[in-house]
Amino acid sequence: MTGRDGEDPNSWPLGELLRRARDEKGWSQEDAAQKARFSRTSWQQLESGRRADRKPFRPKADTVINAALAVDIDPSEALELANLDPTKYEPARAGRPTATVTEVRELVMRLTEEQRQAVVNLIRSFTEPVPSNSPTTAEAYRHSAVLNAKKRGKD
Repeated sequence: MTGRDGEDPNSWPLGELLRRARDEKGWSQEDAAQKARFSRTSWQQLESGRRADRKPFRPKADTVINAALAVDIDPSEALELANLDPTKYEPARAGRPTATVTEVRELVMRLTEEQRQAVVNLIRSFTEPVPSNSPTTAEAYRHSAVLNAKKRGKD
């Protein structure tokens, strides 16, 4: 148990580890939060172990993993310090078990209209039943790319 729930209410080992690692890099909480892809408030809560209402902050494993990776500390150790299952860290997935809707939206907004349409078609291929005589997603994408290349060549 961490001190948040035990005798010493000011003790939160994960927060101390994150703060030291952030300080060693010369980063502000804002810098670290940006690198971890979440808000400065979330970073503050991770370091303090408390929410704004002073209740204990109980971060999700994904949050702890992303914070640890942002400041180059071992995600398994960070999970242990947060009283979370250290096996939740899967290095093959680079600590990012899922993509958030916000992250996907930000990435899609960077695409051209043609690229966005290709992404929409790809997503639809996962969510809509495909008739047995339909081309595979890869075939449909190649066909679309060939047509678009021909269009650009004529312009």
